[in-house]
Amino acid sequence: MRRWDDDERLTGIADASAMEPQVSALLDAMARDGWVTEEPEAHLLPHLRRACGSEWLLTGERLLDDGVYEVTVSLAGDREGVHVQRDVIRLLSAIAETAFFVRQAAPGVFECVTGMLDGDPPGFKSHGHMVRLIVT
Repeated sequence: MRRWDDDERLTGIADASAMEPQVSALLDAMARDGWVTEEPEAHLLPHLRRACGSEWLLTGERLLDDGVYEVTVSLAGDREGVHVQRDVIRLLSAIAETAFFVRQAAPGVFECVTGMLDGDPPGFKSHGHMVRLIVT
């Protein structure tokens, strides 16, 4: 099966194990009790509001019981497909810390984990955030 429309190789050049230690460090931090910080409406929402600019309208936000901060936005303009994904990543980059993971979980639903890991500059205690961005 092709990986994209004009893929002739059908396989890549390497595995991704070179970055496995960094991904494992994020997973280890995420599993720590209390790693997700409190009050995302104070720590994240102001940055997201500023980043919305004229391209986005922030229409809702709520903190779920599992610690996920769910933010609903609508996108101005006629973007679709990978262009929406790239715009979402630009929006979420406003809250990115030294570790930053984004994945499209479903159409219009993007899940993000971002945080600081042990030893990351500027020396804050390891902490993080989980955000589910819903594009309507």
